[in-house]
Amino acid sequence: MNQMNHYHSGAYPVPDQRGAEPVLFLVELDPQRVVDGVRYDENYLADDVLACGTMRETCPICEEGHLQLVLRQKNVRVAHLFCIECTRCFGAFLPDGSPALSD
Repeated sequence: MNQMNHYHSGAYPVPDQRGAEPVLFLVELDPQRVVDGVRYDENYLADDVLACGTMRETCPICEEGHLQLVLRQKNVRVAHLFCIECTRCFGAFLPDGSPALSD
């Protein structure tokens, strides 16, 4: 029987050690590069795209609601944040420029 030993390395803070939430920089993405779909009038339509949850970040364009997390799936090429109000896609980056959403 395999047994795994788990040690807390301090690399990830436990809940009572967390400070302020990290700042995310949002960059608008072209939906054609992010999701398989079709352009219809001035909109981009895609089928079978599921959001995984609501984020704390609000849309920097319409400021109407919280962005939805969309992970890679059948019709989604790039994990991104999505505004259900204005239907824009955003990439999220940490202050050092590295992506906050990994594939």
